[in-house]
Amino acid sequence: MNQNSIHLFFRTRLGILTGIILGALTCSCEELPDPLFTNSVIYGNIDLYYSYDEVPENISVTANGPYGKKKALTDSNGDYRIDGLGNGTYELEISKEGYGTMYHYGIQLFGNDSVRVRDELFKRMTGIKLPTFYEIRTADDYDWLNETTIVIPTSRSQGEIPARVFLSEDDEVSYKNFQWTSMAHAVKRNGFDELLLFVESVPFENGMKIYLKVYICNPDEYGYFNKYTGLLTFSTLEKDEHSSVMSFTMP
Repeated sequence: MNQNSIHLFFRTRLGILTGIILGALTCSCEELPDPLFTNSVIYGNIDLYYSYDEVPENISVTANGPYGKKKALTDSNGDYRIDGLGNGTYELEISKEGYGTMYHYGIQLFGNDSVRVRDELFKRMTGIKLPTFYEIRTADDYDWLNETTIVIPTSRSQGEIPARVFLSEDDEVSYKNFQWTSMAHAVKRNGFDELLLFVESVPFENGMKIYLKVYICNPDEYGYFNKYTGLLTFSTLEKDEHSSVMSFTMP
């Protein structure tokens, strides 16, 4: 076999092998497994929290499972139904424009199952800007404060502040890196708004230096546990609208 024949032989073998590998990859990417059963149903009701002037219609509910996605829209009563689902574990995604997206994880379907999932969506606080925050005050600064409350003075003289506060011993505190979180209560004092934060149940000891950051967020939302990050997550949190990191000494 001359040198040209040898090169042609190896190029041919290489081409065949490449084709087999690409074909296998194409098949594994495009083909989904066949379910053993396709009789299961996920159904329920979705409400729009405190949105009395808006009908809970056309809310998107998507079931993500081992065989792809199936989607349904709610009717005027907020009811939905996704049928023809195969056995396996599903993740439910619930969304509507102007509202935070909610997730439900680990929905198990084994055969001819009917699983009810009810939830509510919270309105996003888009377009609202945080005011300027001043030095945090504790009971050492204000006689009228008790030892389980801190105050964050602001530059705002009118309007509510829909805010959630994240606290940590780490100076890089954020919605992704925190040890404790709570909604903040806005009160008016001396003509300006102040954020009150009750810290009686925080996992910090007296005298510790604590860092906090404030984000725009619907204060009514209670959040959900995100299985991918392992954190309590808030669907209406505006990630780009936040304060700088502030600190105080735990009273």
